[in-house]
Amino acid sequence: MHLPIVTPLALLATSAFAQTTQLFNFTSYVDIENGIIRPNGHLLLTTFSDGRLFTLDPLSPHPEAKLIATFPGATAITGIASIGPDKYAIAGGVRGSYHYTNETIYTIDFNTTTRDTNPNTTVQAVAHLPNAVMLNGMAALPAHPHKVLTGDSRLGCLFLTDTATGETDVAFKHEALSAPANASMPIGINGLKTFGEYVYFTNTARGTFARVRITPNGTVVGDVQVIATLNAEGDDWDDFDFGADGTAYVAQASNEIVRIGLDGSQEVVVGGGDSNVLVGPTSVHVVRGGRSAYVTTRGGTVDGVLYSGQVVEVEL
Repeated sequence: MHLPIVTPLALLATSAFAQTTQLFNFTSYVDIENGIIRPNGHLLLTTFSDGRLFTLDPLSPHPEAKLIATFPGATAITGIASIGPDKYAIAGGVRGSYHYTNETIYTIDFNTTTRDTNPNTTVQAVAHLPNAVMLNGMAALPAHPHKVLTGDSRLGCLFLTDTATGETDVAFKHEALSAPANASMPIGINGLKTFGEYVYFTNTARGTFARVRITPNGTVVGDVQVIATLNAEGDDWDDFDFGADGTAYVAQASNEIVRIGLDGSQEVVVGGGDSNVLVGPTSVHVVRGGRSAYVTTRGGTVDGVLYSGQVVEVEL
């Protein structure tokens, strides 16, 4: 099948008002799942493709994704969170059909002296979660960033892991995090972020964007509050990020980015339908200053053409 090679930095037409710039697309099929912006402005990209972690400088004249690490015992890596200065936790395991094995929390540290010659040596498996089924989104506790919450899309729960000790417990289990029993796509909690006193999450099968209050130690208090429900049936929400004012920007499977206000209002920012601007968006990363965001995609088929994973800059 043909994999289109789109000229990097090409301005792309869109059905919404925002301007987009494709920074990079893989020329062989790579499914980008998530990412994070490093202090130096570079992106880290987690993938479902052999559990590989890539880095990309979005400000380079010709951005290229470079393989920077692999994760022993993982064929797919998913959620990623900052747990210290240029140090990250990453969830990974052996991918199956809605059921993973060897679910593990890894760390990677770019502050070691070996990072330039052999960054793989900085990868450590810090916790194994034998009871986990499908780890997905991840968020660090703001007051204790070495502790991370990781959503399990099949169990409908949040695991709390201390990356310093490896200790892991179920912090919260709730119907709002699970998929309905009759769901055609049995993926519950997906995207996960902390903002203020809350942890926010999307639920793919239920089509909801919700939050629940947490203490600084990660204990859940109060009830789940559903902020927004999908406008379109048969669609789903994935990973997301926040602007400084609490506005959320959510990747939507219909090749769109949706802006969700704290009042639950929804607005399509970019993309839609058969557009090849964003082909299977998976995550959003708001750039400091809030004027733009980097969007990752899994790729997919549009008009009979197979697209690989992309990194696209979107004006907000």
